[in-house]
Amino acid sequence: MKIFRIEMDNEFEADVFSALLDEENIPYAVINHRNLAYDGLFQVTMGWGHIEIPDEYQEKSAELYRNYKKSLPE
Repeated sequence: MKIFRIEMDNEFEADVFSALLDEENIPYAVINHRNLAYDGLFQVTMGWGHIEIPDEYQEKSAELYRNYKKSLPE
């Protein structure tokens, strides 16, 4: 199965966006780059984490993410 990723800035953003995906019945996996053994080193270099979504839901989930980002105050 092919997947694509949407990068998340923090845990709050991942929680909110995963709730939106749940509402649309879109399967996903939240991947956090934190590793206790390296004391957060991977988050510094790779970012907080990302959400993996099957390729067949790419268009719908990308649209959801764009709308979510537009709804945030600047």
